[in-house]
Amino acid sequence: MRIKKQPILYLCFGLGLMLLGCEDADDFNNVIEQISCTDGIQNGDETGVDCGGDCIPCLNGLDFSGVYVQEDALGRPGINLIFSPNSALQNAYNYAATASRGSMNPIQGMEQATFPMVFQTSIIDYYQLYQDPIGPDVSYDTNILGMDAAVFTEFIAAYDALQVAPNGLTTYHNGDLWFTGRRLSDDVMDDTLLLLFGGPDGSRFDGVNAPLLTRDEVDSGNRDFGLPFPYLEAPLQD
Repeated sequence: MRIKKQPILYLCFGLGLMLLGCEDADDFNNVIEQISCTDGIQNGDETGVDCGGDCIPCLNGLDFSGVYVQEDALGRPGINLIFSPNSALQNAYNYAATASRGSMNPIQGMEQATFPMVFQTSIIDYYQLYQDPIGPDVSYDTNILGMDAAVFTEFIAAYDALQVAPNGLTTYHNGDLWFTGRRLSDDVMDDTLLLLFGGPDGSRFDGVNAPLLTRDEVDSGNRDFGLPFPYLEAPLQD
């Protein structure tokens, strides 16, 4: 009888060790699976390798923890620079969310003013510069899109963001098509100047009968936008 009991005892003892070993292994695995921001793997609630979740977000060594403030709005290049008369207003425009720049939203700290009002004043000042050499009746009138100064300034202030045409041509300006996106080859500054100084048919201030204000005479040079970034011009040859 003792010969039969011993294997059973050894078997129970062996099973106990196995169960203890499994429990220890589970504990070990649990330690490995704990969130670690320095283990070189994505685990826990991380959204990337050692980034996101309870770990400090990281990208190329930058620390993105804390509260952020929008620093720059550049949907339509040059808008803020052209129409905001000083750095304080330029900064206020950059910090403001796109939806808060419309005609019904006063500028913080300037409750009696809105960005469309500021932009419209800038247009008046620009045209005032050309009243003496050209004539006393120089004013904005309308642009080639039929917008008067009030409509134009509200549009560029409140919608200073690039729209996207998912099922159409992506362009800032192509013939009669405007503002469906932006291609790298689009001359957005010339298009902005055209809307500002071109008048109803685009020929006003074209450099023929008045100073040239509808073009900045800067083009893409010999840049090849089919190449990878950065799109640099070829070096000058001696």
